[in-house]
Amino acid sequence: MLNPPLNQLTAKINSKYLIATTAAKRARELDEKHETALLENYHSAKPVGRALEEIADGKIVPVIPEEYLG
Repeated sequence: MLNPPLNQLTAKINSKYLIATTAAKRARELDEKHETALLENYHSAKPVGRALEEIADGKIVPVIPEEYLG
């Protein structure tokens, strides 16, 4: 079971693709720089799970360049 639940993630970011790419980029950052934690406590031990928890908590949001918003 996904923790946090998908409906909690899509409440913050409405695209599953954008959730996946944002989580992947953040997980890579967490893996490379261990001191960049944004939450006090994580339920997950893995970087992807931690990134998803940060998205669900609203700490991480994707930045979309204006030319793509058309």
